[in-house]
Amino acid sequence: MRSFVGVAALSLAVSNVSAHYIFQQLTVGSTKNAVFKYIRQNTNYNSPVTDLTSNDLRCNVGGGSGASTETVAVKAGDSFTFTLDTAVYHQGPVSVYMSKAPSTAASYDGSGAWFKVLDIGPTFSGSSATWPMADSYTFKIPACIANGEYLLRIQQLAIHNPWPAGIPQFYISCAQISVSGGGSTTPSQTALIPGAFKDTDPGYTVNIYSGFTSYTVPGPAVFSCGASGGTSPAPVTSSATPVTSSAAPVTTSKPATTLATTTKAATTTSSTTPSGCSLAKYAQCGGSGWTGCTACASGSTCSKSNDYYSQCL
Repeated sequence: MRSFVGVAALSLAVSNVSAHYIFQQLTVGSTKNAVFKYIRQNTNYNSPVTDLTSNDLRCNVGGGSGASTETVAVKAGDSFTFTLDTAVYHQGPVSVYMSKAPSTAASYDGSGAWFKVLDIGPTFSGSSATWPMADSYTFKIPACIANGEYLLRIQQLAIHNPWPAGIPQFYISCAQISVSGGGSTTPSQTALIPGAFKDTDPGYTVNIYSGFTSYTVPGPAVFSCGASGGTSPAPVTSSATPVTSSAAPVTTSKPATTLATTTKAATTTSSTTPSGCSLAKYAQCGGSGWTGCTACASGSTCSKSNDYYSQCL
């Protein structure tokens, strides 16, 4: 009986974490490559990284080495797309970082300097705040950076369980790329990982369900090549029903970036639980400290995973 209970508990745990999402496929230009061909494969069943001092923040659990991962040739200025196994469904920002390898990307552990090339935060419009919830994210390799091999890192920081009752979650993947046709610019606004994120960062500690009127994405400022490589934001579309909040519209001081997404769903946050709200499948619907919507869309029900998290399944 003991053995049976243990197996059942393990099965439940794996089921819960496997329900999360992972960036697993890289497209360069118009070529969509095989799953994990150029992306280091994680070994944690899609469970997020939560320890701000862990080296796993670089390229996820199991991503410390790229020996079994291929490196793809790209040209500076090329577009690339990270595709997930399922669309993001936790509120939070998406960021893309790069770090130049001393030699090969495959042998690089990511312990050097990282610079950020993309931040995607919430869009505040009227009284609502909408997050980009997509199954793919597209951007461009900066045209001015030096040639060489890099780790290309994408991160989604889920802040749906407000700190300190809940712990923000990092969903991370690293691709290995070899850049040619670049310039000579060396980004100066860099950070080490771990070290780039602190539990005092406003974008880490914010409660998106109470007095949510502005947001600053954690980490260094976004690098831009300037007038020749600078870009402007593109709108994110959503098929989700917006949830009205009391948030007032604000402007962000973050540098402008370009985002092209294939959006499965977008979500909005509210300082109070609205009447008549409805959450998409896989969204959080309850847990300790949860003050958001608890009603699931037709075809799914709010299922308790643990005392801190319930999900529409």
